[in-house]
Amino acid sequence: MSPDIVAIVDVAEKMKENFRLDEFHYKGRISLPDESSSQEVVVRMLVGRSKAVYSETLPRYIHEAKFYQDHLCGNESLYGNGVPKHYGFYETKLTWKAPRHDVLVDCACIVYQYYGSSKNLQWSTGTGVSDFSLRVVKLLFEMHKSGIRHGFFNLTTNIACLDGKPFFTDFSQACKHDCPEKEFKLPVRLFDVDTDTLKCAELRGLLKQLRRTVAPFRFHWYGYDVDYARVDSLDNIFKRKRRTRFRRNTPVEEQWEHAVKVWKFLCANWSSYHEGEAPPVGDTSFEAYKAKYGLNIVYEDEKYDYHDSDDEECLT
Repeated sequence: MSPDIVAIVDVAEKMKENFRLDEFHYKGRISLPDESSSQEVVVRMLVGRSKAVYSETLPRYIHEAKFYQDHLCGNESLYGNGVPKHYGFYETKLTWKAPRHDVLVDCACIVYQYYGSSKNLQWSTGTGVSDFSLRVVKLLFEMHKSGIRHGFFNLTTNIACLDGKPFFTDFSQACKHDCPEKEFKLPVRLFDVDTDTLKCAELRGLLKQLRRTVAPFRFHWYGYDVDYARVDSLDNIFKRKRRTRFRRNTPVEEQWEHAVKVWKFLCANWSSYHEGEAPPVGDTSFEAYKAKYGLNIVYEDEKYDYHDSDDEECLT
């Protein structure tokens, strides 16, 4: 490799694109002069099809490159471990193939360590907070303890996952940050945190959004939205009324399974909705429920109420 060459990047596939902002993300490999093997990377590219968009966006790239150099590259706990390694900021010109003729345009790009995908992130296990969610929260707290505020992310923006590990991406709005919660210790149960008492807006925003995603206020129950806070037992869920349209289309066994799923979720996240210790899940047998309470299901709509008892053919 020529000593004048900083690096060679082979682009393999497009990961995502934003034509409105003229930004494109590619997956590829980079060959560095001092390394024998190539590394998997992400190339984030700004293409100057519109000079106005390019001149407006370019300072974000320059800020990110400088912020990496000044504050991230030397951070041994975060660099390459939640914060993607940075392989440089580059500016050049390239030929953009327009419909009528090729155009020579400005181009800027930042090359990062490959950080995985931002699609289908698992925030919940279905019964509680996922390990990935906990890792994201711990990573953000660690970043704030290091004096860094990301400034531009939420659960759908600038978070990726590689082999179960979270990575924050796009530090174009990052800044130094003397976090008022840098000594805060997370409780064993994440949602025991009273988010309104947190003095840091970025930490408070993440926990609130995570809580809405993982522990929503309501669940859907066959035509109705029910507050979790109004439910305190499995039978209390199953006895709730349904809309008439579900009377014939949804077997009662399926309705029972849905009630059990809701109940297990509630028990796993009890402190988000109720005071005190969570009750045990208990017996989830449908036969045991019918033996104890019988089967009296209420279906209703705007005009009629239907009461199905256990001796009706449609429930056997």
